[in-house]
Amino acid sequence: MKIADDKHYLLFSGLAVGVILALVAVFNYVVDPYNLLGNNRTGAYFVLERQVKDAILTYKHEGILLGSSKTGYVNPDELSCYRFYNASMRGMVPEEMYFYLKKYLRNEKLVLIGFDFYMFNERELPLVRINDWNDVRYTKVEYLLGAQTVKDSWKTLKMRFNNEKKYGMKPNGQFDYPGISTESASAGPNSYEQKYNTIIRGLVENYYDHFSFSQKRMDYVRQIKALLEERGIPYAVFINPLNTDVLAALQNIKAYSRYLSWRKEMKEIFPKIYDYSEGRYSAREGFYLEDPYHYTQDTGRAFLNEIIGDFCVHKSEP
Repeated sequence: MKIADDKHYLLFSGLAVGVILALVAVFNYVVDPYNLLGNNRTGAYFVLERQVKDAILTYKHEGILLGSSKTGYVNPDELSCYRFYNASMRGMVPEEMYFYLKKYLRNEKLVLIGFDFYMFNERELPLVRINDWNDVRYTKVEYLLGAQTVKDSWKTLKMRFNNEKKYGMKPNGQFDYPGISTESASAGPNSYEQKYNTIIRGLVENYYDHFSFSQKRMDYVRQIKALLEERGIPYAVFINPLNTDVLAALQNIKAYSRYLSWRKEMKEIFPKIYDYSEGRYSAREGFYLEDPYHYTQDTGRAFLNEIIGDFCVHKSEP
């Protein structure tokens, strides 16, 4: 009798688990919070760039813009000479750049790659241990049965009910800027100064203090260079502009000396690197009012078109 009861229990348990998993899969399939299956009807409130940037394969383009969120907010349609796809991703790090390029490079006429010192801080951004770009992407089963997908499916319904703002990715790869204000810092009133300085201090403490520099990521930087040159694809590497107030605060912490040596090493790897970490594009007014870490789209468009001008095959034409 006990054996029969145990069999019934196991059968019931198996059926119950199967029903629950089926309901989870159906729920995630119907809501499709990241629109990876094309079923989303509520609007995308979550954009997982690592899951959707394979759109580069279907978007007709001649150039690629690659980097973190700083370049991710730039509209590639406003860049000159070539038609660009913005392949940037929030928090993107060199190892991800390498494997993304390895998978998706074709015969582009120009690849623009932006680096930041912050990308090399393993304390804040642990090393991504992958062997292929597919390692960071969901399989269909993982997507349908994933606990995170369930959470975001539920959040999607709540956000839809509350008519909250949707953040999406455009066909050209650009994603919406999520900051509180899209005004530049030049628009700040005098009463905002104290808050602004607090933001600067917090940004430096969170991003650069107790910096754990990743030499392994420098190895990936070299691999990126080797990959591009092996494929014979023209490229330009640049260091993103750093807000002058952030730079001033950075000079007062231990990581500053490592920052300087990093810039030197980047120039040794890429002798023709465009180093915009300080200069006219670092002015306070070139960054967002309540987010001095990210430069405005006007700033991004200006210095990127400056770089493109050195490569554009049409620049000598009338």
